[in-house]
Amino acid sequence: MIGVPAMKERFDSIIIGAGMGGMCAAARLTAAGQRVLVLEKSPYLGGRCSHRMKNECRVTTGAIMIPMAPTSAIREAFDLLDVPMNMIELTGRMRYRLQHGEYDQQQSGGGLRGVIKFALQDDEEQTTRLFQEFVFAMEHIPNDCNTFREWLEKRTGNDDVINLFQGFCAALMGTNLHEIPAGEFFRFLVNSSRGSRFGMVAKGNGELMEALAEAIQLRGSRILTRTSCREIVVEHGRASGVLAHSKDRGEETFAANDILSNTGPDRTVILSGGREKFDTNYLAKLDRFPHQAPIFHISFLTDAPLIEDFDGCLVFGNNKNLIYLEIPSLISPEISPSGRYLHTAFGAPTDATTKNLTAEFENTLHELELNFPGKLASAEFLVKAKHSGQSPGMHRWAGYMLPVSTSIKNLFNVGDGNAAPGTIGTEGAASSAKEAVKQILKRQP
Repeated sequence: MIGVPAMKERFDSIIIGAGMGGMCAAARLTAAGQRVLVLEKSPYLGGRCSHRMKNECRVTTGAIMIPMAPTSAIREAFDLLDVPMNMIELTGRMRYRLQHGEYDQQQSGGGLRGVIKFALQDDEEQTTRLFQEFVFAMEHIPNDCNTFREWLEKRTGNDDVINLFQGFCAALMGTNLHEIPAGEFFRFLVNSSRGSRFGMVAKGNGELMEALAEAIQLRGSRILTRTSCREIVVEHGRASGVLAHSKDRGEETFAANDILSNTGPDRTVILSGGREKFDTNYLAKLDRFPHQAPIFHISFLTDAPLIEDFDGCLVFGNNKNLIYLEIPSLISPEISPSGRYLHTAFGAPTDATTKNLTAEFENTLHELELNFPGKLASAEFLVKAKHSGQSPGMHRWAGYMLPVSTSIKNLFNVGDGNAAPGTIGTEGAASSAKEAVKQILKRQP
């Protein structure tokens, strides 16, 4: 442990990082009557669920589709503090593109059978047979020994089906077909079919997080931005505080009964003083499948939308890297200036462990051109980003999450590396906050 100043102030809980996991944990703990301190190193709240102003546009930092159903862990956290979610619903507005055409998901239901039938080019017999396999797997979740690709290839040799679900997994689950365990895919599918609703924040993700932050602080908790955590103080196997630093206030040490880290499981180990602070069982879990999920993010402006009258989400199954496109300006006019159309596209490497992200990112741009020939010549690119390293798309692949508890007493992880089974992304981060807070409050008399 480095030289630590005397503890300046005590809180019930301290949260390191103001991503969706950290903010939902703060909301839940504050609603339970705790006094919470949130430390965020950047000037912004929300992590991947935020936005930046670029050329008068509200450009997402990652998240597009935000769960908003009453049963969502995100919605629950907002409701606990009576914070409204200013959302535009997108539930059911999904379009899928394969080499032979496009399919618009029916908002009235039947989406899974519909996309299978589309991929099989209306072959009713094959559609019924494969759909029944999916239904059986949703009712009897397979184990995680096989990947979803292995499960699928045992039931169909159709390339369009495989390509469609590759796009689905990469775009909606952040993990490739050959990387996600079969059981986890079907847990996600089951969760998604239970009254799931999602939408886009009308004025940018940052507005959503600022509204939650205001409610948290009105209840007596504190949020310090531009404040980094230098160290998690661990004494006798127990987390007892944090050493923080900011340009304005210098070094400060805060004490707490519980510490929650929203920095990713690997970063938490470093902040806590290294691997020697943790027991072998926890380290084995940390090392079992340590791969992060990188993502490519492209945002750009055009004078005309690439797709007219399209206020939904396009999932690609006809590419190697390009997986997703949305036109936020056609969903909310407050996202960009009048007469200009903001587009957000995402790509993914064909293998999350690849070392050559640059080449695959360039191919994502190339595939964007191929899918919309001649339409990007005058596009103004606002974001070209490869999210990896300490700020990946997700800190763990779907199906390989770590538990929220650690082997250090009173130290918890929250975030997309600790999502509950069957959840991913922002909802997964919020679900981890729900579980961590449940464990913390359970100890209280």
